[in-house]
Formats: sequence, structure tokens, C-alpha cells
Amino acid sequence: MTGRGRSLVLRFDGSVRYGPDNADPRAAAIGYVVEEAKPLIEGSHQLSTFVSSTHVEFRALVAGVQAVAALMDHHRISDVHVRGDAAAVIDTVDPTRLAAVDDDICRRRAERVRDTLALVPRVTYKQVRRYENERAHELATLAYDRSGEPRH
Repeated sequence: MTGRGRSLVLRFDGSVRYGPDNADPRAAAIGYVVEEAKPLIEGSHQLSTFVSSTHVEFRALVAGVQAVAALMDHHRISDVHVRGDAAAVIDTVDPTRLAAVDDDICRRRAERVRDTLALVPRVTYKQVRRYENERAHELATLAYDRSGEPRH
């Protein structure tokens, strides 16, 4: 923690499982980790409905941002560094990028993310490779086998 407040990293991932033909989506799940040198909050759960892998990724990000918001109720947060492997999601939520999205649901979710984090002095967004996002991915895939509640 710095003198200004906590510096957090939010990692998120969505996962879609496909049928034997590898074209028919059968299930989806999300995972996220909020960390400050070590994990503070981890969460995952399977989704009952989903539209696309991009929507699943957005839902993972929104869930992670809600976890950060819960921390903001009790701690001063100076930085949030959002990390995910979905380029379309990162490009859409990052206000420094000129990504335009035609999907109203994705646009509303991006606005929700930015609005929720608006009080944080510094928010950064970065696309990372899957191996850099391993724990969030692991949580998302574990959710297929169990219903995961956030662990604090």
C-alpha cells in the first residue's frame, strides 16, 4: 500500500466450453482475482446464460470490478491495473483507445466498469497473454465443476 492508497491488480477471464464438434457452445464460466502483492479476493461461477465469448469476458470483468468496489467501501484505492487476455474487452473499456462497439450490452458493461472505477485516481488497462492471466483462467475453468462464491 502506498501513502495514497492501495494499488490493486484486477485479472479477469471468461471461459466457454464447446461440444464435441468444437462449434456448439455448451457452458460458460467466469473468474477474477483482485490482488495486492497477493490475492485479496478471488471469485468464479458458471453462467446460466451467455451470448458470446466476448460477453462472457465482459461479465468476468464486471464481477471483478464489483469486487474492487467492495474494497473501495473500506479502503482508499489509488490504482487499479486491469489485466485480461480479451483484446476486444480491453480495447472497449480503455478510454485511451478509440474502439467502437456496436453491441449495446457490451457498451453498457464498459460504461459500468468505467463508472464504478471513476473515483480511483489511476486506472490502467492492458491485454496480457493467457499465461499472465493464469489464476483468473483457472478460476473460470474450475467453476464448471463447482459453484464458486467469492473467497475473501
